Amino acid sequence: MTGKKPETGRLRLLDRDELDAEQRKLSDRLMGTRVARGRQAGYRAALDDGRLIGPFNAFLRAPGIGERQLDWAEAISAADLPPAVREVAILTVAAHWRAEYVLYAHSAAARGAGLSDEVIEHLAAARTPAGLDRPARLAHDVALGLVRDHDVPDELYGEFLSVFGETRAVTLLALIGQYLATCAVTTCFRVPAPGA
Repeated sequence: MTGKKPETGRLRLLDRDELDAEQRKLSDRLMGTRVARGRQAGYRAALDDGRLIGPFNAFLRAPGIGERQLDWAEAISAADLPPAVREVAILTVAAHWRAEYVLYAHSAAARGAGLSDEVIEHLAAARTPAGLDRPARLAHDVALGLVRDHDVPDELYGEFLSVFGETRAVTLLALIGQYLATCAVTTCFRVPAPGA
C-alpha cells in the first residue's frame, strides 16, 4: 500500500486550529452527528484530540460538498429502513470496494443492529451469508447486483419492489449510492481502520 501513512491514509488529518470558518462549521456538525453516532455504535470517527478520521477528514477539504453529503446521509438515516437492512447493504458495498474504514465502522454498527458475528464476517469477506431474513437478503442481493454486476435482474427487481415498495426501494438505492461515494473516498485516500 504505497503512499499510505499508517494512521491516517493518504491525507494528513487536519487539526481544528487550522480549519477555516466553513471547515469548522462542518467539523462541529460532524462531531454532533456522525462522531456521536459512531461512539454509540462502538466505532471511532474522530481521535481523542478531535481530529476527524474516516471519510470525514476528506470532506473537510471540500466543506460545501461535505455539508451536502451529510444532508444526504441524514435524510437517508431518517428514512424508514430497518437497521439490519441498512447495515447489510453497506457492508455488501464496502466489502466489494475493500473499504477498510467502512468495514470497520459498519461491522460495529451491524452488531448493534442485531447481526451475528458470523453474518458480519461473511459480508465483510464479500460472501453471501446464510440466515438473513427476506428484506436483509434482498438488500444484499440488490447491493451485490449493483456493485458487482451493475444490474438488478427482472426477477430480483420484482421481488425487491414487492417487499420494499417504491419509497423504501428508492431509499435503499440512495443508501447504496451514498456508500458507493463514501467507499470511493475512503478507498482512494486509503483510509485505514483505527489502529490498522
